[in-house]
Amino acid sequence: MRNRRWRVGSAVTAAIAVALAGTFALHRLVPGWVGTALDSGLPWLGLLVPALLGVAALRRSIRSFAVCLLPALFWAAMFGPVLLPRADEGPHNLRIATLNLGAGNPRPADALRVVVEAEPDVLVLQELTAANLIAANEALGRRYAYHDVTGTVGLWSTLPLTETAPVDIGIGWTRALRVTVPTADGPVRIYAAHLASARPAETEERDQTLVALAEAVAADESPRVLVAGDLNTATTDRRFRTFEPLRDTQQEAGSGFGFTWPAELPVMRPDHILQRGMTTQRSWVLRAPGSDHRAALAELNTK
Repeated sequence: MRNRRWRVGSAVTAAIAVALAGTFALHRLVPGWVGTALDSGLPWLGLLVPALLGVAALRRSIRSFAVCLLPALFWAAMFGPVLLPRADEGPHNLRIATLNLGAGNPRPADALRVVVEAEPDVLVLQELTAANLIAANEALGRRYAYHDVTGTVGLWSTLPLTETAPVDIGIGWTRALRVTVPTADGPVRIYAAHLASARPAETEERDQTLVALAEAVAADESPRVLVAGDLNTATTDRRFRTFEPLRDTQQEAGSGFGFTWPAELPVMRPDHILQRGMTTQRSWVLRAPGSDHRAALAELNTK
């Protein structure tokens, strides 16, 4: 009886491993918001792999252990490269940061001070309120001579701003803007945005704003484009591909997943800096006091 239970346990372990491997391989076939949630949590399913391998090893089942290697191989193929350092030591001439400051942030000045200490040339902020906008102007006014605010989204820059305009992302009020900044290699068009939230069973509005922003950027013929902000879309979300051929600076030159939310123990990356027509040299995140998001930063070579 004991041997039978032992064999059944090994078979169950192997079955779970096969199901997990199938989830990695076929997750995009899961429809609707369930598929979106699955996409977002996909990297964390890798935590099941060592547990399965440990159980198989304890049971001394070679077959079960071999089957448990399948999800390990799928996870490594999908996310292994993300864990490798990808920063380039080459020169950069544009540094940009984005932070969801948080409408209820009790310490906006402290959060901004931390980000400003990284000396970004351009800083994009979301969830600006009447109160924290005052704090932002006080904290940023000395370093950043130029800024533009539309609705709850703002952009501060050490470089002159031209062609400033709001961007309609179909949310009912303005939560996106675009500007142009000069560089030695030519102008860079920057889109600052805060897309609608994605919640369980409620992703339609987020999807609509994502498509609207992606279409606006795709129609922009500028040779150098940046999109920065809280896009409320995980890097692994199938909808994230809507922004192609824009490239994710964290995937290009970051180290690790670069999770930004929630700030205390981040498990996903809704905050992004995407680029077209440039080279990303480095990407990283910073903890900003009081905000429930971490700031995302990137250095780019505009050639």
